[in-house]
Amino acid sequence: MVTNQYRATVEERVSASGDEEKNPPIVLERFEVALIAEAAEALRKLQERTELNKVDIINRALTIYEFIDAEQRAGDTLWLRNEAAKRERSFKID
Repeated sequence: MVTNQYRATVEERVSASGDEEKNPPIVLERFEVALIAEAAEALRKLQERTELNKVDIINRALTIYEFIDAEQRAGDTLWLRNEAAKRERSFKID
């Protein structure tokens, strides 16, 4: 049993088929996640900045992570650009 750690419930909504009008998205999985202190703090900061709830933030984070991982495995590089500072840098998730 995990104690004294932050927990968040994640709901993944997917459609049972490709037709969302006939089959609206359902909760496919429901689980509990124990977050390390750094992740819990990041979640708190994101809630303050975005006013989204924990479930929405975690769902977005997983979707973004999956996209970045797929692109990197395909050989692409993620670039971050700051137009005001005229700066670019590559970013890689290991």
